[in-house]
Amino acid sequence: MVLSGDPVGSKWQPHGDVVYRIDRLGARVGILPATCLRGEHSLDAVGYKANQTATHLQIVCTACVGSTPPRWDNYWALRTTPPLPDRAELDDGPYQDLIRKLAAQRTER
Repeated sequence: MVLSGDPVGSKWQPHGDVVYRIDRLGARVGILPATCLRGEHSLDAVGYKANQTATHLQIVCTACVGSTPPRWDNYWALRTTPPLPDRAELDDGPYQDLIRKLAAQRTER
């Protein structure tokens, strides 16, 4: 049985985990990257779509997905943990180490 939706034997993994915080009113807030996976677009400026799957959140950059041909790396995939947050905010701060790691991997290719 495949629970994640990925084929058996798939080596696909999300990029990391969603970062959460609790605001002053006690609400759970999901902190999402503010820049697209490629580091080229501000998601606030170009737009994005967040899709929750069974195991992770896909954060799709509308500029990257709208390019011709569509880019294979047009979204973040971040693991989520229940419960779902009450709201979300965009902030690259908590993801700086992950952003640097992914940028280094791109330059190695």
